Amino acid sequence: MNFITHIKRNTRLALPVALGQVGQVCMNLVDNIMVGSLGGVALGTVALANAVFLIVMVFGMGMASSVSPLVAQADACDNKKEGITSLQHGLVIGFFLSLLMYLIIWLFIPMLSYLNQPKEVIAEAGPFLNVIGISLIPWMLAEFLRKFCEGLSLTTPGMLVTWIAVIYNVIFNYLLIYGHCGFPKLGVVGAAYATLIARIVLLFGMIILLKQYRKIREYYKELRPRIFQREYFRKILSLGTPAGLQMLFEIGAFAVASFIAGLSGTNELAAHQISMNLASATYMLSVGFAVAATIRIGNQKALKNYIELRRAGWSAFLMSGTFMIICAITFICSREYLPYIFVKKEDIEIARIASNLLIIAALFQLSDSIQSVALGALRGMQDVKIPMWLTFFAYWVVAIPLAWYCSVQRHMGAFGVWIGLGVGLTVSSLLLITRYNKKTNRLIKNSA
Repeated sequence: MNFITHIKRNTRLALPVALGQVGQVCMNLVDNIMVGSLGGVALGTVALANAVFLIVMVFGMGMASSVSPLVAQADACDNKKEGITSLQHGLVIGFFLSLLMYLIIWLFIPMLSYLNQPKEVIAEAGPFLNVIGISLIPWMLAEFLRKFCEGLSLTTPGMLVTWIAVIYNVIFNYLLIYGHCGFPKLGVVGAAYATLIARIVLLFGMIILLKQYRKIREYYKELRPRIFQREYFRKILSLGTPAGLQMLFEIGAFAVASFIAGLSGTNELAAHQISMNLASATYMLSVGFAVAATIRIGNQKALKNYIELRRAGWSAFLMSGTFMIICAITFICSREYLPYIFVKKEDIEIARIASNLLIIAALFQLSDSIQSVALGALRGMQDVKIPMWLTFFAYWVVAIPLAWYCSVQRHMGAFGVWIGLGVGLTVSSLLLITRYNKKTNRLIKNSA
């Protein structure tokens, strides 16, 4: 298989995933844009609440990601029973995990007052978190269904349902934030209720749409009431727990960065949130290439075709890197205008700070791309434990201490936070791509 063929196959898988990821980002963007019209305090509230929410949510994302490589390998070998059994056990884990994550958020709400954040932000963050935490239950189940589809190389269903959910989110944001059409005017909390409704739509949309695909119906024929087996729970947990911790280390670092930015005041926190939203949008697009790498490498690993496995991974690196360089150029050229998507024209100070932060975000776009695809490729090879520790080192030994030093000790504010994050991201990308290169070379050498 030549390199062009790899690129074409990656594109077919990555494009729907990327569009679906854009849809997920849009849920947060819509909240921020519509809440942003209420002022800097409201935007800061969403920033703080989302930082706390992401800390638990990303662990669930990592756990769900364990299903994709398992299903991809089963699909390559046409083992439908193995694939559907992995999904069944994954859904059980997902349900109980979502209850645990909601409990963690509920217990954490009283601790917000100890985080040394602006008082006016903390006052509204608690009710917002209490509502949005419930949405973890439908979201977690929908995420396992999405990863099952991706493992079968069906990436369109998740994209379609996500955008349907985005539409519901926009509608109910309009109704509940501002109190239109007889609905109560709930302000910031209205955005949380809109997100909850959208995620319920996401779950039921996935259930309904999956039945429309012939390939999935073939797997459903193997769906039987079974006694759950410890082996499958162990397999999913052994892949999902390190993957979840890896995501927790990474996103948790960004969440802590929001707290550090908040120490410099509401304007710094709001500007940080604007830059995070824009950087997250480009990152989510690169996730499409990472998912494509996971699926295709999982398929080739099952077939023990290690040369094509390596080529599939490198083609994903090339495609994602090219895209992120374009995004970096866009950030630099449009940095004076992009912040005003989120704030009023009167919020000049917030926009000024955010435009400076976008320079740092642009400089590290390529590192972001390399890290994302490397993690996806290694996950396709079911290599998750070492990447977990590499990520821990990059973010918690390098990025966060540096962010704290630059922001607090050197009084650089949010700009210092982003310097720390950028350096940590670069360290992570270098360590992970080195791991991928050595791992694939070893597979080829041992199979010769």
